[in-house]
Amino acid sequence: MKKIILIIATFMLHFPVLASAALYEGSEAKACFVQHANPNQQESCLHQKKIESESQLEKTIIETNKGIKDNNVGLFNGKEDATKTSGEVYSQRFLHAQKLWKQYRKELCLAVATEINEDAYDYQAFIDQCEINLNKRHGEEIKMMGILPAS
Repeated sequence: MKKIILIIATFMLHFPVLASAALYEGSEAKACFVQHANPNQQESCLHQKKIESESQLEKTIIETNKGIKDNNVGLFNGKEDATKTSGEVYSQRFLHAQKLWKQYRKELCLAVATEINEDAYDYQAFIDQCEINLNKRHGEEIKMMGILPAS
């Protein structure tokens, strides 16, 4: 009985590792590589999916920022002499964080892609898929902020 429990515990500890994927892996790259035989078409397909991913993330950022401004109309820190609303300050900080996050995404995916040689045919594909994956996750993070939509 102890052996069975030990085996189950070992499996459960390692299961998350087995279920995870590398940042450069994803359904978008797989679909493009299955759909197209030509490497240039594969790369173009994946690049288009990256553009769509960036567009979706940007839409989420814009909508969240509108909600931030719309739902935080009081003066910053409740001070009567404040020149900005809490929404304006929140918005500035949120947008600054997005700018920094986009730089982080770029640098991290470039680092991930160095796993293969820059001359490899799928070097850019590694970067694009990595950015798509991070865009999805970041969109989820933004939604976790719980900002109500602008009215």
